[in-house]
Amino acid sequence: MAFTIGIVFLVIVLFVLIASMARAPQPRLRVGQNPRDHSAEADIEDHDIDQMIEARNERRRRLGKPEIGDELEAAARRPPR
Repeated sequence: MAFTIGIVFLVIVLFVLIASMARAPQPRLRVGQNPRDHSAEADIEDHDIDQMIEARNERRRRLGKPEIGDELEAAARRPPR
């Protein structure tokens, strides 16, 4: 009986050790340092927005509608109500 309890305890300890070692290591940062590269994120977001607008314009072209920029320009030229 004691042997079985010992084995169960050992298995639980091994699972806890494996779980603690499985976490990804966190980068060591100096005080005030940020792990995110804001310039890279802004560059990616800028390209993402351009790609989304281009994809939306492509769909509007296929449907025979004016592009987003053309529609906004026409709305700006209309006199206010």
